[in-house]
Amino acid sequence: MDNKPEMAGFVMAGGKSSRLGRDKALLKIQDKTLLQRMIELINPFCETVSISGQNAQYEVFGAEMIPDLHPGCGPISGLYSCLRSSAKEWNLFMSVDVPFVNHELITLLISNISNQNCIVPQHQGGIEPLIGLYNKRAIPAIEKMIEAGEYKLMNLLSTQNTDFIDCNSLIKNYPRLFMNINRIEDFRSI
Repeated sequence: MDNKPEMAGFVMAGGKSSRLGRDKALLKIQDKTLLQRMIELINPFCETVSISGQNAQYEVFGAEMIPDLHPGCGPISGLYSCLRSSAKEWNLFMSVDVPFVNHELITLLISNISNQNCIVPQHQGGIEPLIGLYNKRAIPAIEKMIEAGEYKLMNLLSTQNTDFIDCNSLIKNYPRLFMNINRIEDFRSI
């Protein structure tokens, strides 16, 4: 893309990777870590790309790291912390552990921007809240949820003006589009 939209990008890499037993962001596929692959994937769409998470090993990627403002609350804290740090209204979020997400999906999500607060993919297998576009207008609702001890992103999406983008036709072309790596078996299957 020649003209980058007014958007910031964030790779969600702050998870504990407890089921995998090691930091999944640093796993390599074809000599590139998952984190490097995601940074390169979203960079053409965003004016800036940052990492949600804080690990000294991520410094080699040259992206700003955004620490959780509310540690221990799961992905909603990373989302909140990144939105608070962002200078842009619209923000692209991408989980680090979905190696088959592609430009076509991101383009589809961006093409649906209008007056919503959230734009996320939906398919027969479910909804993907950690792959999507979030507007800063969602910050007050996220703050209230965290204060109330409610950390489920699906609950956030149900209270916001959210567009759920049907991605079933994309999955026909890319069957592993939303495959994520949670266990070592998932990684070995690639």
